[in-house]
Amino acid sequence: MRVGCPQRNPMNPSMQEAYRIMPTKDRRATPRFLAKPENNIRYGDRSAPIRDLSLEGVFILDPDPLPPGSELSFTLTAGQTEISLEGIVRHSVVDVGMGIQFTNLSNVSKRRLTIHIASLVAAPSLLPQA
Repeated sequence: MRVGCPQRNPMNPSMQEAYRIMPTKDRRATPRFLAKPENNIRYGDRSAPIRDLSLEGVFILDPDPLPPGSELSFTLTAGQTEISLEGIVRHSVVDVGMGIQFTNLSNVSKRRLTIHIASLVAAPSLLPQA
């Protein structure tokens, strides 16, 4: 990197806002990983990009999130692989998204998820406030 040149931020404004409101203390039992831009989930007639992912759950960017306690079945697209999952909404932020905890994780889905996570970069647990 050249001295004096501003560093470019590759995240779009909605991703920047989603990271700005991330909790400063990570309460997860397993580490979270930054999703790739092409990662998303489909549920019902909706599709949403993924902010971050762990072996226990996912945070998706959806400005109209489901309320906490909602149960859903969804498909996570990880490159060319589709992973069928079930979960429960544990955290919901209007205009930002929702955190979903995985439930009833099959052996096949867990293996596919583990393989995909191995290709991701660890997410920062503490982010500077803008």
